[in-house]
Amino acid sequence: MSTSHTCTPLKLVYFAVRGRAEPVRLMLELTGVPYDYEEIPIAVWPTPSGKQRFLASTPLGQLPILQDGDFFLCQSAAIYKYVARRVGLYGATLQEDARIDEVTETAGDLLLDLGTLFWDPRFAERRTEHRPALRKKLEQLQDYFVRVGAGPAHWIQPGRYTLADVRMAYALESVMPLHPGLLEEFPRLHDAMQRFFSTDGVREYVRSDRRCRTYTVALASFGGKPEETHHFTD
Repeated sequence: MSTSHTCTPLKLVYFAVRGRAEPVRLMLELTGVPYDYEEIPIAVWPTPSGKQRFLASTPLGQLPILQDGDFFLCQSAAIYKYVARRVGLYGATLQEDARIDEVTETAGDLLLDLGTLFWDPRFAERRTEHRPALRKKLEQLQDYFVRVGAGPAHWIQPGRYTLADVRMAYALESVMPLHPGLLEEFPRLHDAMQRFFSTDGVREYVRSDRRCRTYTVALASFGGKPEETHHFTD
């Protein structure tokens, strides 16, 4: 259930990329919850205005950081669950919560696979061989969606989005620039993703200039340039 802790908007601190912070922004945009987003330039991170600034409020000074009034939270998974519960995007039963966790961790596994390739110095030679391996995973994922999903557009509850839908839609979107045309081979997954990104609130955000233009930073082998990141334009 959504609860209100403070009149002050939530504040999310991260780099000027989508990365680990994007699922949080998608949840807040979906539910219309106001928030502030502070972008930390990569060049600033090693300075006193960067990592050292957050050491007092986090275990190791890592990003992203969520601030809710005088409450600070880091670690991506913890932030996802906190925000989902705060804005009403978790389940209604213990079993639904568990399934949400299962789906979100599966989405996390998919993003970890992509991120590992994005930062691989051998990206150019590994990209081709990665496509059939990912095709197999998407085949299994679509079977999983057919088995446990709540209809053509939702993972957990018919007609209602949860953290599971947010995380999976973002993971699937991230596949598209890496392997053009691959996701379309799995129409159930592709359609569910498209429906999520066409939902009120989300649709406006992902087509706006408020959304970061790259998946990760420019130092990566892939995903650090706008042309290597998916953009909704229709």
